[in-house]
Amino acid sequence: MAEIESESHFVWRQIFFLLKLPILLVQIIFGSRTWSELGRPFREIFVFLFEPKLTIMLILANVAVFLYEVFYLTEKQIAALAFQPSDILKLNYVPIVSSWFLHASVAHLVGNMIFLYIFGRIVEKDFGWKMLLIYFGSAIVSTLVAGFFGQGGIGASGAIAGLISVSILMHPFYSTYLIAGLPVPILVVGWLAIIADVTGILVPTNDNIGHFAHLGGYIAVSLLVFLFNREEKHKLKIGLIINALFVAALAVYWFYLR
Repeated sequence: MAEIESESHFVWRQIFFLLKLPILLVQIIFGSRTWSELGRPFREIFVFLFEPKLTIMLILANVAVFLYEVFYLTEKQIAALAFQPSDILKLNYVPIVSSWFLHASVAHLVGNMIFLYIFGRIVEKDFGWKMLLIYFGSAIVSTLVAGFFGQGGIGASGAIAGLISVSILMHPFYSTYLIAGLPVPILVVGWLAIIADVTGILVPTNDNIGHFAHLGGYIAVSLLVFLFNREEKHKLKIGLIINALFVAALAVYWFYLR
């Protein structure tokens, strides 16, 4: 599998191109370079966006199912394909699996797909095709946890939560530019999501968010650790320490403010 470029590496490559642009224009004017080289950033953007092929495939699958859901399924049919806790005891596999690809709205879909792209890219860069095992393994664990706490629902967020936990453990200081256009450590993005879900569990509201499903996705990495080789497990342990220190720092800061 071809190497998947990190967001930071890509952004810095484009910055260097802009810095060298005046020299390139002079070279083009004097004939030592061609005008086609001005299109290089656009070609690189296309390559960058479609490098994580497995992640793109998952996104396309979710989008395709959502379009089918909107144009061809009735509310009754969608309800039949949504996960309910009783489906586990009945071994009713269809809604368990179909619920991972259904979404309640365009906003629900877009939000999930942005996170899938960001965190899927990181995990796919490290694990290649095993990223799919982590994704669907997390989906299974998230469904079981949600069912245990009596929570049903639809959406890919439980599976994505598994990608989040793997990402912040393996690459806590990886920077993403795809949320605000500014470099944000993936550790911060991941823990903001985790804190929001923990808060949603401790202080329940009618937000229609599957917080227990997300929790299951986050903890799935502890059950999927067999997919990691020795070097990856070592990296995972270091990442766990970094995350623990980060959470401890947040806790101290919070109590200090209180």
